[in-house]
Amino acid sequence: MNYKINPLAFTGIFAVPDVVVDENLRLASAIQLRTLLYMLRHNSDGLCSPADISKATGHNEEDINDALIFWEERGLLFKDGSTPVAPVTAETFPQKTPASAAAAVVTETVKKVEEIPVVKPNHEQVAARLSESEELRLLFAEAQSILGKTVGYDGQSTLIMMHDSYGLPVEVILMAIEYNKSKGKTGFAAISKTGKEWSELEIDSIEGAIEYIEEHNIVDETWHKLRVMTDITNKNPTQKQKRFLTAWTKEYGYNADMIFFAYEESVDNTGKASFEYMDKVLSSWYKNSVKTPQDIQREKLKWQQQKTRLSPQNKKQKAPGERREPTFDVSAFTSKAVGIKYVPPKDED
Repeated sequence: MNYKINPLAFTGIFAVPDVVVDENLRLASAIQLRTLLYMLRHNSDGLCSPADISKATGHNEEDINDALIFWEERGLLFKDGSTPVAPVTAETFPQKTPASAAAAVVTETVKKVEEIPVVKPNHEQVAARLSESEELRLLFAEAQSILGKTVGYDGQSTLIMMHDSYGLPVEVILMAIEYNKSKGKTGFAAISKTGKEWSELEIDSIEGAIEYIEEHNIVDETWHKLRVMTDITNKNPTQKQKRFLTAWTKEYGYNADMIFFAYEESVDNTGKASFEYMDKVLSSWYKNSVKTPQDIQREKLKWQQQKTRLSPQNKKQKAPGERREPTFDVSAFTSKAVGIKYVPPKDED
C-alpha cells in the first residue's frame, strides 16, 4: 500500500537539504537523523547544544556528540567560528584507478576510511567481479551459510566493497559477519560498519579479529552487569564509554564489581555517573595496587586515619558545601548487586 503526505500537516514547515536524503539516508543511524532534524527545526533559534538535543530526543549527550561529529564530517554542520565546507556526495568520494569494472566505484582505503557510499557496483559489475574471483564466490557462499539466507544484490555489493575498498581479507569479513550475527545483527549496514572499524584499526588477520571480539565481548558483559547494579539506562555503551571500559578491563584488569565502586565514588562526589571521574578513580587505584573491595576498604581506612590525625578534634564538623565522604562498603555493593535497595545509616552529626 502506498502513502501520501497529509497536506493538513503543513501548519509549519522547515527546510531539509536534498543531500540528507540523496546521499545520507542509508548511511545515517536513527540517532543521527533525529539529531539533524532537531538542528534543522531550530536553526533559526541560534546555536543548539548537545544538552538541548539530548533533552528533546531522549538520547544521552555522548551519543548526540557522536551524531554531531558524523554530520560535521558529512559537511551538513560546522562548528561555530569555523568555515563551512561543501557537503560530501558520492561524486566527491576519492577514487582510485580501477583494476576491474567493480573497482571503478570503490573508495580509496586510507587510515580513516569513509562509509561505503550509496553508489555501489551494479548487477553487471557484481557479476563481472564474481567471474574473475573464486575468493569472492567463496565469500558469498559462506556468508549465506552463516546468515541462513540468500545474499542478494545489496549484500553482494556491500561485501565486494568491504573486500576491495576496506582491504579486508575474505576470512576476516566472514568473522565480521559471525560477530554481528552473535549480537543479533544480520543486516549488511551493521556488518559494513564493523568492516569500516576493522579497516581503520588495521585488523586484517584472524588473530586480530579474535582479539577484537574477545575484548568487546568482555566490554559488553561488563556493561550488562553495570546496568544491573546501577541506574545506567542506555542499553549499549557509547563509543566513548567503550573506550573507557576497554582500558579499565584490558589495561587495568578491573571487573564489573570494581568499576561499580568507582561508579559509587563518582555519584557520591559529583552527584552523577561521570565516566571521566570514574577513570580518575580507577587510574588512582591501579597506580596504588588497589585490586579488590578489601583493598578499597584498606585505602578508605588509611584516609580516615590520616584525616583524624590532621584534625584537632576527634569528630570533624562538616563545613557548609563540603563533599560528603565516599559511601563504599561491601554491604552497599552486595545490596546493589542482588537488587535490594541499600539504605545507608544516618549521619550522627
